[in-house]
Amino acid sequence: MRRGAIVSGVVAILAAAGLTAVFVRNASPYTTIAEVEKYNQDGVHVVGKLVPNTLKHHPLQRQLTFDLKDETGLMNVVYQGAPVSNLQTATQVVVIGQYRDGKFQARDMLVKCPSKYESEKSSAGAKSSGV
Repeated sequence: MRRGAIVSGVVAILAAAGLTAVFVRNASPYTTIAEVEKYNQDGVHVVGKLVPNTLKHHPLQRQLTFDLKDETGLMNVVYQGAPVSNLQTATQVVVIGQYRDGKFQARDMLVKCPSKYESEKSSAGAKSSGV
C-alpha cells in the first residue's frame, strides 16, 4: 500500500512539472517596441498604433508591411498571411511574431477597432436618455 502511494506521488509531481514546463515554453511575453530586440524568440506580442499612410499591401506575396508605434518607439512590421479587413480603421494593433533583421516578422495580428461598438453605445445612450 505504501509503495502505491509513493508511486502516485512521484507521478503527480512529474505531471505537474511537465505541465509547468509546457506552460512556460508556450507563454509569450508582451513587450514594448524599445525592448523587442531583447527577445530572441517567436511568439512575442507588441501593441501599438498603425502609423498613417505606411500600410502597403503586396497581394502576390500575401504580405502587408506597415509601421507600428508606441510611446517607446517605432518599428517596421512585415505580416505574412491573409489580409486583415479593418486594419486601416484600427486604434490599436497587436502583432505576434519575432524581431529579425531589423523588422518585426508577424505571423499573427489582432486588430482592436472600437468603431463597431460606437453605434451600439450611441443607440444605448439615446434609449436611456428617452430620445
